[in-house]
Amino acid sequence: MGIPFVRTHAVEQVFRRKLEVAAILLFWLSLCGCAHQLGFVTYYDPVTYKNLTDLKPEILALYDSFATDSLNSSQIAGLRLKLAQMYEYEYGKGQKNAETSEQIKILRNLFEKHVDDRMKNGKWSATHLSNQKQNLTEAFDIAIQTERIKNKNE
Repeated sequence: MGIPFVRTHAVEQVFRRKLEVAAILLFWLSLCGCAHQLGFVTYYDPVTYKNLTDLKPEILALYDSFATDSLNSSQIAGLRLKLAQMYEYEYGKGQKNAETSEQIKILRNLFEKHVDDRMKNGKWSATHLSNQKQNLTEAFDIAIQTERIKNKNE
């Protein structure tokens, strides 16, 4: 008689554990559904995504020129302007978009650091070019991925 009680008790514990997990899951799903109203997340913005995916190859193309003797200051100025415009656009969305605007700020700072390095130290070696392009690519990819996985249901 003791064994059936253990089985019943064990089954009851498993059932209770499943109910707890289901309740927690239901709570999180409810919270996610209300997240926008609670101010937790921003929605996917196709303008942000396009800005990021357009600017990444432009900057990488500029970096290729950093391995040559000439430096295109008008192209650098144009990319600075685009980064500044992107930052203002993201910053203007308010506090709920602080993470995205911070990512743009990081991209701007990284770009400025690389331009400053090129101006002060001369043309880049192939290895240095590859390393700096990889750093920039990773930073852009994080920002692009972050925007891409945002909630698309408004």
